[in-house]
Amino acid sequence: MDMLKLCNRCRDEDEETFHGYIGWVDENCYECPICQNKMTDTILTIDEYNVIDAVSNDIIFLEAMIRLKQDDVIEFQFKMNQFKTQLQQQEQIKEQQKSNNQPYCPHCKSTNIKSITTLNRGASIAMWGIFSKKINKSFECKNCGYTW
Repeated sequence: MDMLKLCNRCRDEDEETFHGYIGWVDENCYECPICQNKMTDTILTIDEYNVIDAVSNDIIFLEAMIRLKQDDVIEFQFKMNQFKTQLQQQEQIKEQQKSNNQPYCPHCKSTNIKSITTLNRGASIAMWGIFSKKINKSFECKNCGYTW
C-alpha cells in the first residue's frame, strides 16, 4: 500500500508547495526529489491523503489528521467516512448541474444567475473604462455577484 512520505528537511524549511509531504513519488523511493534528503513513510496512505487534501489543503489540518490517526484510529476512520460522504455529495451536485445543462456560478454553484446584456456591459465600460469588471464577461451570479 502506497504511503504518504515526509521529507523532514523540506518540512523544517516549510517548503512552500508541499511542506515536506510527498505523495507523488514511487512507493520504493526514499530520496526527496526537491532536496535529495532521506524521506520516511507517514502513517497515512495516499488514498487517505487524497481525501484529506480534497477537504482542505491546510498543512495544520493534515498534521492534525496524522496525529488523530496515531492517537485514535476509530475517530480518524469516523472523520474520514464523513469527509468521503461530503465529497461524494459535492460530486453528485456537480454531476446534477452538468446533466441539467443549466449554467451555474463557478464560485458559489448557484443557478440563480443572469446574462449580462450588451447595454449593461457597455454602461459599465463607459463608467469604469478598462477597470470594468464586465469586460469579456457573459454572466453574473445574483447570489454572490461573481461575473464570468
